[in-house]
Amino acid sequence: MLDLFIGLLQLTALVFIFTFHNYIKGLTAVKLGDDTPKRSGFLTLNPIPHIDIFGTLILPAIFILLKSPLILGWPRVVPIDYGRLHNKALTLTAVSIVSYFLIAGIGYIFYKAVTNLPLPYTVEAPLATLFQFITIISSFFGFLNLFPIPPLDMGIILLLLLGKNMYEIQSYSLWGAFAIIILFVSGIFGYLFHPFYKFLISLF
Repeated sequence: MLDLFIGLLQLTALVFIFTFHNYIKGLTAVKLGDDTPKRSGFLTLNPIPHIDIFGTLILPAIFILLKSPLILGWPRVVPIDYGRLHNKALTLTAVSIVSYFLIAGIGYIFYKAVTNLPLPYTVEAPLATLFQFITIISSFFGFLNLFPIPPLDMGIILLLLLGKNMYEIQSYSLWGAFAIIILFVSGIFGYLFHPFYKFLISLF
């Protein structure tokens, strides 16, 4: 039962992270000149529009059941008309990376608040664990998106700097996704993330 409860907390953390990440990305796109996310219903903190059944629920649940130390997944893609951004796609992609670390910071602030409030243990323990998961998982996704492999954000930034447009970049993303899965399953991402993970754990 404990493993099931912990798994549900991890999935809850993931939904929270992806919802806020998509909201920040959609809001940034609107501010930069494209209202497609708003018209498509993505400019909301309601998690339902942001959930990809396989990427947000099924695949992460498989990793959780296998007791993987890290979780791989993705939200629904925020619909953006890059043609309306007037060469501001680079700014949007950079904000997308930063948003994960921002969410991790918010998770840590809430963790510290919960653990310093006079709450009953039955309330404090699950909330503290949830915010701990938010901090660690969101930090991992921020770290992951620093790798220059499309469709990861840094991969998109690299190709944009090389003069590729967003429609050309999408053609590279399928092969990049295979590379990401191989690097994840092989444990390479976990090995590289481990020093950062140890630092995060030392904060709790």
